[in-house]
Amino acid sequence: MSGKNLIAKQVVRCSIVSENAELGDEFFPAHLSVALIDTVFNPQLRYKTMVVPIIERYCRCFGLRRTRNNRENLPPAEEQETLRDLIGHYEEYGLEYMKEEVFAARYRSPGTNITKAENVLLAAAELQKIGIDTLQDAREASLEHPGEVNNALIKLHGIGERTINMFLMYSGNDDFVKGDVHVCRFVEKALGRKVSAAEAEKSIKDAARELKISPRILDYKIWEYESQPKPAKK
Repeated sequence: MSGKNLIAKQVVRCSIVSENAELGDEFFPAHLSVALIDTVFNPQLRYKTMVVPIIERYCRCFGLRRTRNNRENLPPAEEQETLRDLIGHYEEYGLEYMKEEVFAARYRSPGTNITKAENVLLAAAELQKIGIDTLQDAREASLEHPGEVNNALIKLHGIGERTINMFLMYSGNDDFVKGDVHVCRFVEKALGRKVSAAEAEKSIKDAARELKISPRILDYKIWEYESQPKPAKK
């Protein structure tokens, strides 16, 4: 039996997706600045208890909504906080203030001495260089020029391909999967062996197509399933 069939069967067996499977609120940011902060702070932190409070503190500080009401349509560009606005906050208040008072988080990007707060600024600047400022810009780039986004961000220390895939997913691209520890663990259970992040991503994409759902939704539902506390073995 092929790997994608094994994974599809595992998805069905675990009842991970239903006919009405939906993405979580984080996939519908009201501002590109919010999506970027979410993306950069996400790696190696517990999402609901650590990342979400950081985003919410930022939103409270600058009077923003975290998610949009209308999931089908992006808010008008003139109603959004742009990456230029985000960079402007750093210029006005300084990096230390943003880190200590706004985000109230000193976490460092994986494998570096660079704080995630600083990488938010660096990533915003790189995205602006390739013409991305609003959610509309990011969606167009994620669908038509994902390689350009990857090239802009991969040069930053602590911003890897998994993180970039998450940004592309938040930007509206259904075909990306983030091969994080949850996805890898799920694929390994189905295949009965260790897999790389790249293999896990491809396996989930293949299984999603077989199940006739988007890879992005399957990725999210696997993350949701694997994040749940499991009953202790007797």
